Amino acid sequence: MFSGFKRLGPSGVIGIDFGSHSIKAIALSKGQGTYQIDGVAEAAVPKGLIVDNRLEDIDKVTLIIKRLRKSFPSNYKNAAIAVMGADVMTKVITMSSDLNELDLEARIELEAETIIPFPLDEIFIDFEIMGPNEADSALNDILVSAARKERVLSQAQCVDESGLTTTIVDVASHALARSSELVFTPEDYNHGIAVVDIGTSQMMLSVLYQGNVIFTRNKNHGGAVCTQMIADRYTLSLLDAEKAKLENDLPVDCQSDVIAPFVSMTVNHLRFDLRMFTNSPNNVAITKLILTGGGVLMPELVEQLRAELDIEVEVADPYLGFEFKNKADKGVLTQSGSKYMMALGLALRGVI
Repeated sequence: MFSGFKRLGPSGVIGIDFGSHSIKAIALSKGQGTYQIDGVAEAAVPKGLIVDNRLEDIDKVTLIIKRLRKSFPSNYKNAAIAVMGADVMTKVITMSSDLNELDLEARIELEAETIIPFPLDEIFIDFEIMGPNEADSALNDILVSAARKERVLSQAQCVDESGLTTTIVDVASHALARSSELVFTPEDYNHGIAVVDIGTSQMMLSVLYQGNVIFTRNKNHGGAVCTQMIADRYTLSLLDAEKAKLENDLPVDCQSDVIAPFVSMTVNHLRFDLRMFTNSPNNVAITKLILTGGGVLMPELVEQLRAELDIEVEVADPYLGFEFKNKADKGVLTQSGSKYMMALGLALRGVI
């Protein structure tokens, strides 16, 4: 995505998702009309090591990536990473379709000074021609993306020092859109589809329309909030609260005193974010909501969203038509595949 990083040929990559609770990775190849999962791995991240997408100790994160690397075939040398939240911004602008690539790049750099709220020497800038503008065919719609160099380079350093090579830097919302489109029906293309990723510390809403991300909103909310609520309610350490949550070893009253309030809070956050999109200047109606991320493995949340929203709600599961090099990987993705959607979207960049 961003200049300064190599663009791949047909070889695949390992998609690496840097989460605050764990780092997840997928290696993907493409055969005769189908995708094959060649490796899946997840490694726990100690609390405080990755905060708000910022790596607090590059050496320790590098060691985690090195451990993950052992789970993948030796022929995989390249990796794809993503930036998100306040570290990245995207904007669609229009430019004359007559401009050649060099002139277009120069014009975008000039335009960036007015549309990007970061000092230009602190960011990477890239652009993609989306196609002719609907209102004026003499213009092209251009997707301009900017990301803070510090965030990109810190992730890339960990990957490169682990023995892999960072070949792709993507925008997180676009990576999720890419993997979510695998579960689209033909009718979805011309409707607004909301993709909601609920992780440990962040919730991200993206709205897709005709193959493009037209709206993105991030919020500091996720599974860690539920863990903190459990810890506070039962006077537990965060480690013990997280263990009890994952093993479903919770007191009887936890469902009513903690889980239900957390689910209601999450639904209200999402309802507010969806309303923000509805109130924005667009003519797109959302007809489906696709859930991704580890947070959606909570069945109570999915059930309440289906009960309260007037749209179809689907938990992402794009792996049904995939082949698997290892049977164990199929078991992992069958059980908790939604939390690997970011890594999958990144891996897809190497095979499409």
